[in-house]
Amino acid sequence: MIIISCDVAWKPHKNRNAIAVMTDRGEVKSLAQRLDDAHLVDLVCRWASGSRALVLLDVPIEACRDLTGPRRPIENALQHYVSLYPASRSANRGEELKNAIMAAVRHRETVTVKEIYPHAVYKFLWAARQNGRLPEVTVARRCSTLLDGTFTPTRVPPGYKGRHIRDERLRGLRCLRNVLIRELGLKFTHPLESPGDSPTRAEMETLTDLYDACLGAVVGWYSAVGNPYAWLAGDQYQGEMLLLSDLWLKTQLESRGIPLRHFVAGTFLTIEQPH
Repeated sequence: MIIISCDVAWKPHKNRNAIAVMTDRGEVKSLAQRLDDAHLVDLVCRWASGSRALVLLDVPIEACRDLTGPRRPIENALQHYVSLYPASRSANRGEELKNAIMAAVRHRETVTVKEIYPHAVYKFLWAARQNGRLPEVTVARRCSTLLDGTFTPTRVPPGYKGRHIRDERLRGLRCLRNVLIRELGLKFTHPLESPGDSPTRAEMETLTDLYDACLGAVVGWYSAVGNPYAWLAGDQYQGEMLLLSDLWLKTQLESRGIPLRHFVAGTFLTIEQPH
């Protein structure tokens, strides 16, 4: 299976899309950035041709039409644990991009498109790392409890986004790159670019997009190989998102009405859980 993770600009007509293409063996075969929508769709179609493909979009897709408030039910639940923008900011961007991809691919039956949120992926991995439990996630046979009530929106990994000052962003980007390469063990056909010593703001923005695409590929990879910490949360009525969760977070989300199940490109899996 090919995992095609797309970090997507929430507004069309911007050259701020990035893509990371990974095999189900954890090999990152291609990275691209500063793409407009046409180039993004073209690259997705090229990589999806001839094999089963899981396409991941970092933008709200399901349940965005006729919102009764700024957030979907899935965001209303997640906001207690992870900071996130309301779906209303993206309008119908995700649905339209998904439709464009599905209209362009040659064999629709082999392509699945799902929503992701890289920050939520990184926050889970970072929290597991802070607890000394990240190795358990990467080689897990069953899902266990790693988190607790300290998993709140204010407890976050080192910042690498635009709102942080330059030095903080550089430290955050280097930390994230280290997690991707050394701690998660991703194998890159071409080296994942480092921020260097004095990148421009534009260069840092490009790296942010690339690194987010890689984070999205991680949750897609885990889902493809049946890692028990990879879940599909929500549904077409509440909003739906592929994310990482332990048993504690799963229980919290389900108590707020958001179902979680294991999923691999069209197949829902039953994975043994502890009693």
